[in-house]
Amino acid sequence: MALKSAYEDLRQTTLGKVEGLWGKLFYIVDRHSEEGIYQHWGFEQTYGSAAAQDTFAQVHQSLVGTILQTRVKLLREDLEQSSNAAGASPSSYVSKLMVGRYQLLPSGCPKMTELHLISVLKTLQILASRQQTGSQSSSQLPPPGQ
Repeated sequence: MALKSAYEDLRQTTLGKVEGLWGKLFYIVDRHSEEGIYQHWGFEQTYGSAAAQDTFAQVHQSLVGTILQTRVKLLREDLEQSSNAAGASPSSYVSKLMVGRYQLLPSGCPKMTELHLISVLKTLQILASRQQTGSQSSSQLPPPGQ
């Protein structure tokens, strides 16, 4: 029986239980301190501190890269999935992501990647607020035939 690498363990086992790309990114970012250190006790106990840091950094970069290569339509659907799993509306969830947008980025991230991610988040924020406004106004309409 082949053992999983730290990368496979984090991607498949740990993040496999987290809904959506945004949810996975939020999970990783939630373990990233302001000092730039990833903190996950169990992972550090299993693989050692250095391997845990390297693995979380690799997965963090990979997730941001995947998000930036994904079509906006799919990211919008993923936002629905991630926000539902978190018990929040898509609008409030993306607003929370926008507030912490600079923490969403891995350390040493190029400026163009930062700008790209921010533009994706702003687009999703606009789409989510339009959807929320549309659903509120349609819920206030009288039933057909009245």
